[in-house]
Amino acid sequence: MATEHSIAEPDELIGLIYRGPLETTPWQEFLGRLEERMGCLSAGMVLRLSGRGRPPLLVWGHRPALATGDADEARLAHARLGHLDPLRNALTKPGDIHTLDEIMPRGTLHENEFYRRVLKPYGVEYALGMYISEPGGWECNVGLVNDESRGDFDERDKLMLARLRPHLEQALTLYSRIQRDGSELHALADTLDRLTISTIILSGTGRIVRMNGAAQRLAERGDLIVTDRKVVIPDRGENAIFQALVGQAIEAWRAGEAGRYAEGMKIRSVEDEHLGLLVRGIDSPTPYVSDASPAVILHFAGDTSERPIERLVTKIFDLTPAEAQLATLLAMGYSLAQAADRLDLKESTVRTYCKAVLGKVGVGRQADLVRLILRSVAVLG
Repeated sequence: MATEHSIAEPDELIGLIYRGPLETTPWQEFLGRLEERMGCLSAGMVLRLSGRGRPPLLVWGHRPALATGDADEARLAHARLGHLDPLRNALTKPGDIHTLDEIMPRGTLHENEFYRRVLKPYGVEYALGMYISEPGGWECNVGLVNDESRGDFDERDKLMLARLRPHLEQALTLYSRIQRDGSELHALADTLDRLTISTIILSGTGRIVRMNGAAQRLAERGDLIVTDRKVVIPDRGENAIFQALVGQAIEAWRAGEAGRYAEGMKIRSVEDEHLGLLVRGIDSPTPYVSDASPAVILHFAGDTSERPIERLVTKIFDLTPAEAQLATLLAMGYSLAQAADRLDLKESTVRTYCKAVLGKVGVGRQADLVRLILRSVAVLG
């Protein structure tokens, strides 16, 4: 049986709501369009994580947020006196929508410090606000403000916000997920940085998707060349081998066998030391990938940049500063003779220190000491 199907043309505002989490300043374009649609003085949004004690993110639309005065000064005043905002304090449940006049008579409002210090100096007389939240803890107030000439907001304005509410809630959930994933990724990248493991992620076209700080330092030092978002090894022969390995890893990724591909090689650095390079395919959690998806991960190890971990080794293993310095040098690959030279001590003295360190940490061999330190949290410090 033939059935008639129809769908209303999507509203531009809805598209901008879902694009908002990807903007540098989230939802700024949506707020600018909302100002135009509502014909109001300004539209704004306050984003905050509940119970975190951090200052909220205040976003205004594309129009000047204030009729007169300095915007930065107004933001500071809003941050200092936000707890006195009567409209914000009245928006307590998800979906609450109120005008300022609904919750406070004009006479009382004019005595309110928030009104006198934040609203009145910039010509704001009327406001409409809506509160939304999402399960991850993000809260959001969407607000519209008007001056005396534009007048108060009415039921039609409230209905407009109510219609936008479910889309804003869904977009806020997406924003929360993006922020959480970004924080987790930053923490993992920071861990690799602290281990001085240089890491670069390549897409299915071999272009750089992401590189951590340690990898950037290798490029700055000249051990790698980054051009057109691609990685090149300075030595022509080594680069030919490297590009072949990357190509093989990408082919394994395309064949759905990325998890089985892992190859290594050595690269000579500008400091005449060798870097170990691991080229590994990246398993995708879904079969639906594109050439822009992460396909290959590169790990470079052997960067000689040193980090002062002796203080943490001292505390974690209950060593003296001299013992901790020796233990750290051994963990970095120094022999006892090299450590003695580095510390400007006799080798016999260093051997005495080494025996004391082995006894304190409870291992019998130098190799076990090195393994213990490298597996400890001290190297992350």
